[in-house]
Amino acid sequence: MSKVFVAGASGEIGRALMDRLAADGVEAVAGVHGENMDFADSDSMAEAMAGCDKLFLDVPLMEGMSRAGHLAVTAAKAAGIGYIVQCSRYAASSDAHWRLGREQGMIDQFVEDSGIPFTILRPNTLMQIFTTDLADMIRAGSLELAEDDSTVSYIDARDVADCAATLFAVPGEHENRMYALTGPEGLSGADVAAAISEGAGVKVAYAPVSEEVYVERLVAEQTSAWTVNMLVSLSRVVKLGMAGNVTKAVEFLSGTPARSFAEFVAGNAGSWS
Repeated sequence: MSKVFVAGASGEIGRALMDRLAADGVEAVAGVHGENMDFADSDSMAEAMAGCDKLFLDVPLMEGMSRAGHLAVTAAKAAGIGYIVQCSRYAASSDAHWRLGREQGMIDQFVEDSGIPFTILRPNTLMQIFTTDLADMIRAGSLELAEDDSTVSYIDARDVADCAATLFAVPGEHENRMYALTGPEGLSGADVAAAISEGAGVKVAYAPVSEEVYVERLVAEQTSAWTVNMLVSLSRVVKLGMAGNVTKAVEFLSGTPARSFAEFVAGNAGSWS
């Protein structure tokens, strides 16, 4: 019987995928950095993957993440993994002009060059960022982003998980392909604030901030210099208008249209009260 190893199971997508695989009756092993595996240790990952034949790889935002991806692919080979679903990022490429896209793109390249059948998913920024990293700010009544009025086609982590689950069910149909995953609409910061205000019954105002103010906030939150650079590169891509495109890949893969931001807000209204 097939068994899926979910590397990065403590992340938003990983948790959603574990739930979805359990609902589908698919046996899965949760790979959690610092618990039963170490992204900096190929041997630990190979040991954790033992007995699994499929891998979902979602390397977290961490310094040295491209190296971690390389080690994970090495571990997959050693463990006899026969199929990899790599969770990358929208617009990633090994020669991307923005740093986070390049880091993720390098991992994609390692997967592609591994000789193991694969599918690469490139989701846009998750809707869940508004119930986690930005939740306190929203509860205080503001949404401050260094993105001007540019739009992002935010996607629900559950939609990414649904796509991955479909791939594991019918891997041969999508082997050696890449899919850009988005939500159904591009939203500006003002759109997001308005949707949360209306759907959750709280007052939220959008306040675009400069890159300098954004960096100051990240530093005040004790974010590492490496992570600051990665996040700033992402905000610059958004400001260039590169993150608002919409694809139908979620529906194509999962058979169900991508969840709207209004649906996400309705299901998470208590997060901002």
